[in-house]
Amino acid sequence: MKFLALLLLVLASPSRSEDWAESARPVYRGVEAVADGVYGLVRGHLISAVLPGNLSRRMSAVPVGTSDAIFAERLRRRQERAVYRLIELRPVGAVGPAETSAWQRRAVGAHVTAMSDAVMDALVRRYQLERFGQDSGAYASNIENWDAEFLVSAGTLGGAYLYMAGLRTDWTMGPVRVDFDTATGMALRSALQGGTGSGLAAISVRRKDSPLSLRTEWGLTAGHFATEKIGVNYSARF
Repeated sequence: MKFLALLLLVLASPSRSEDWAESARPVYRGVEAVADGVYGLVRGHLISAVLPGNLSRRMSAVPVGTSDAIFAERLRRRQERAVYRLIELRPVGAVGPAETSAWQRRAVGAHVTAMSDAVMDALVRRYQLERFGQDSGAYASNIENWDAEFLVSAGTLGGAYLYMAGLRTDWTMGPVRVDFDTATGMALRSALQGGTGSGLAAISVRRKDSPLSLRTEWGLTAGHFATEKIGVNYSARF
């Protein structure tokens, strides 16, 4: 997505920044056409085969028209925020070439982020993924839907997610918050096969509303799990 956003930025960068949204709309349509093909393939062949019929039918079909107007509107909003932040962070006083170059890189990065976020916003709205997420949550919260088909679907999708993205979870024990992260299932499998791997799991413990946390990380050495790092982290909010 960052590559696509950079491509949009390069192809649609006239002299006035307020024209970017309109200039990027034709390029966005090309990205949208590719996304429609992928979404239609996933919806028609993967989702319908994995999810229960009552749930998969709630996934919206690909719209006939384009969502470039939504993209342009979201891009304007996000660019306005990006410009406001860049003005706040701009160098003041006498600055050298290094500081100027750093600020220019930050400006390009901010606009690329704004562009990629606008593309994602438009596609989420286009395929009504937020509504589908809400429908999925309501479906899963109804115990009457917990039949064999649904449990198999949940296990398949959950296992695929853990394999590709890993586990991210947290819970509280009285006044203490615990965060537990693991590497992707792909990385864990590779480490187990090779007998070695780093950064496979981590756990952080801290008191609620405290900026200090105790973090420990584990890896695999010679086929045995071992502690790699133990440290105290400090996080501050501005």
